[in-house]
Amino acid sequence: YSDSLNLSRGNPNLIPEFTSSLELSYQKTFANKDNFIASAYFKHTDNLITRYQDKEVNATTGKDVLINTFINANSSYVTGLELVSKNKMNAWWDLTTNFNLFTSVIKLTDPNMTDLDPFASFFLKLNNSFKIQKSLTFQLSGEYQSRSVLPPGGSGGGGGGRWGGGMGGMFGGGMFGQTSAAQGYQKANYFVDAALRFEFGKTKQANISWNINDIFRTRRQQIFSSSALFVQDVFRRRDPQLMRLNFGWRFGKFDPNLFKRKSNKLMGEGMENINM
Repeated sequence: YSDSLNLSRGNPNLIPEFTSSLELSYQKTFANKDNFIASAYFKHTDNLITRYQDKEVNATTGKDVLINTFINANSSYVTGLELVSKNKMNAWWDLTTNFNLFTSVIKLTDPNMTDLDPFASFFLKLNNSFKIQKSLTFQLSGEYQSRSVLPPGGSGGGGGGRWGGGMGGMFGGGMFGQTSAAQGYQKANYFVDAALRFEFGKTKQANISWNINDIFRTRRQQIFSSSALFVQDVFRRRDPQLMRLNFGWRFGKFDPNLFKRKSNKLMGEGMENINM
């Protein structure tokens, strides 16, 4: 527990949640190979599993305590518009932009709790990739998310869009697992990461990468919760300004025709079984 008056407890009575999603997308590839995707989406969830806090009396101490647990909310929805663009700014600079404007609501089953009024939220991620030399690449990535009740939907889902980070997992990525907040909302959050990658060897089969998360020490999780029984602000920080040095080696040689040959073989075996 966080303290003796703020306890955490599981809930064995939870039932599975069921999500229905609808997404309509438009994609455009330009002559210079720039890409643009616009997506409108709607996601509805029944029996959403969400965090919940209640007040109880501790049988041992006789004091009032807050119980942090999970419940099944009645339902929730997220609807919004996601714009993703991948642009080659020049010969040495690639820029990927993800902008997500959305609104979300959680409907509770507790008659004593009032649902929050819907409000607009947005998520923005910029990923810059700079080709310093033929074998040396520098990447600078930043994310900002405004206050929200639920994570954004869409293909990116708040994690960097359809094209992801772009450098094979050089970044940790994401807002470290944003969860739903039935009795409040998550406050705004932003951070900046950087990475450097050097490839070497006859066929560039080896690489060394160095990356740092949260350069300005702003990455955090803040949750505001309130009810008739309490008002609470929770602040968490995880792995601030973490640096990593990685070495990678690619063994063997990739043969793109291998999967095609296997596919043809399986198709041939399938036809033989049909003829039998």
